[in-house]
Amino acid sequence: MPLKVITLTEQWLEILMAPARHGLTVAETCRRYGISRQTFYEYRIRYRDQGLEGLQPRSRRPLNSPRQTPAETEDLIVALRKQHPRWGARKIRAVLQRHGCAHPPAVSTVHQILVRNGLVGVQPRRRSRAWKRFERPVPNDLWQIDATEVRLTDRSRAWVIDVVDDHARFAIAAHACRSASTTAAWTAMQQAIAEHGPPRQLISDNGLSFTGKRHKRTVLFERQLKALGVQQLNARPRHPQTCGKLERYHRTFKEYYADHGPADSIESLQRLLDAFRWHYNVERPHQSLAYATPQDTYAATAKATPLTGRDTTGAVVAPRTLRVNPNGSINYRKRKINVGKERAGRPIHATEERGIVRLYDGHEFIREVLLGPPGTYHGSGKKPTGRPKKKIE
Repeated sequence: MPLKVITLTEQWLEILMAPARHGLTVAETCRRYGISRQTFYEYRIRYRDQGLEGLQPRSRRPLNSPRQTPAETEDLIVALRKQHPRWGARKIRAVLQRHGCAHPPAVSTVHQILVRNGLVGVQPRRRSRAWKRFERPVPNDLWQIDATEVRLTDRSRAWVIDVVDDHARFAIAAHACRSASTTAAWTAMQQAIAEHGPPRQLISDNGLSFTGKRHKRTVLFERQLKALGVQQLNARPRHPQTCGKLERYHRTFKEYYADHGPADSIESLQRLLDAFRWHYNVERPHQSLAYATPQDTYAATAKATPLTGRDTTGAVVAPRTLRVNPNGSINYRKRKINVGKERAGRPIHATEERGIVRLYDGHEFIREVLLGPPGTYHGSGKKPTGRPKKKIE
């Protein structure tokens, strides 16, 4: 015999009628049906005043929600998502904050708004990454360069050569060409240097566009970099993680190209690249930059140059502030430099270029020193004294 299905209204009517039908007290009825006496009396009052309609389920939504997201903010979130379908809740919240929203909704709230409006599908859980990220401390200390292939409307091949700053993820240059030749690579590099100056180092893969080491010869790109004093590095073969920031940049561009392309010529592809580079650098917050834009991050710090020195650990010799010892000297990169006992305890600013250290007391220039080997003392004379350490930097 099939089970009879009753509604929730019928269940409450049976509970309310139980004391009269079965001779039970209210307390016994509540124990039998697993409800509280307060609930029993509440439903009895609702039945007395409204009849069966009073026993129907009611919404638990509060009468007012003072912390509910304003309708205009929700509309803006939906509009941003529709304008940028690949942006998630974190990026949209960052954009709201950048555009003057003093109290933007939490990331979880933005996500729920997107879900409620049918703008987010079910996403698989991401696996944690095992490798450790690295990042250079200042802009122009290291650039990454690589080429990626795209298809035009006639299905012919075209190439895009991109240059990205390692510190700020700033898209330095993007050059469209028919062939990823060493001449095209140098054209992209020239454009980057003309706009932002030369970097201290540049890293690329081992493609013939950038290096001829695997073919035991030197290509144009290498010769031009050497003439500028830019140190060239090469990634380990079959290890794209070394240029991971640029690989991720290519993925973002391919998504943009899928939405706004394909281009019908090299010229139109270049226009798309210029539009994307502006969007990527200026409009799009970057999660790895704490949701700042690459342009803001690139402009926030003094840039490195090919003349910037390095110590043996590979750290940039950036300007630093040092405290003068009681004997009138400062400790600078395993050397002692005399600045006078009258400055004991004062902060001294030091800058270095090509091994030449310049010292300042506030805005007052103190002296210039050509660094000797580690362990030496730079007194008032021009030549350093003392016994240098065996291990030279």
